Amino acid sequence: MDDSKALFDYWHNRVRLKNYELIADSEHLPTQKLRHECTNYDELRSIPEVQQLDEPERSRVITIIKYECTAKVLQHRAGRLRDRANELEAVCHEQDQQKSKLVSLLKALQEKLFGKDKEIQKLEARIGSLQVENEALRAEAENSKAKAELVIELEQLKKKYNAVEKRRQELAKNNQSLGGKVSHTKRYKHQRDEAIALIEQQRQQIATLVQESQLLRQENERLYQKLKTLEP
Repeated sequence: MDDSKALFDYWHNRVRLKNYELIADSEHLPTQKLRHECTNYDELRSIPEVQQLDEPERSRVITIIKYECTAKVLQHRAGRLRDRANELEAVCHEQDQQKSKLVSLLKALQEKLFGKDKEIQKLEARIGSLQVENEALRAEAENSKAKAELVIELEQLKKKYNAVEKRRQELAKNNQSLGGKVSHTKRYKHQRDEAIALIEQQRQQIATLVQESQLLRQENERLYQKLKTLEP
């Protein structure tokens, strides 16, 4: 079996993004739609290089292609949405600076005519930026979900591979020397250890993203409650 990291890197480099306007759409988009319409996923899984592989290796490669396409489009989408959220934050900050320059001249009129409007507008601008950032967070969470699904699929494929490999070893047992057996066992153990290390790394990344998601939801809820208290 090929080195796992090298195989992931190989297919990562072959993933291409497209339909960038759809990727940057601030409305919620299902991960499946992004994968099929914004990457070359369908093309990659159908090329002869993949289809000519024997099972379970073909299924394993298609799973890796699926993960790499999903991760790349979600990461790009998260970046685009975060950039938009930062732009909204900058606009909000600039508006605050402009208003502060006029506060000495308009203070009396603002208190009489607008009351709490200034604070409400500020919170509305903040909520707008948080909504965009929430969509970015959703994309990251879906990326985490895709990683978790990949771990499960790779675990299943690993079991299938182990069963096939065990059968092959049994069929070749009478024709192998003791030295050949030891060498094959060491090589398989090395591949297994690399796969376990990769899975653990992905689990740590998932835990980090989940923690970030919880913190952002708490901040969003706090601002929403503050806005409710200002409503007439």
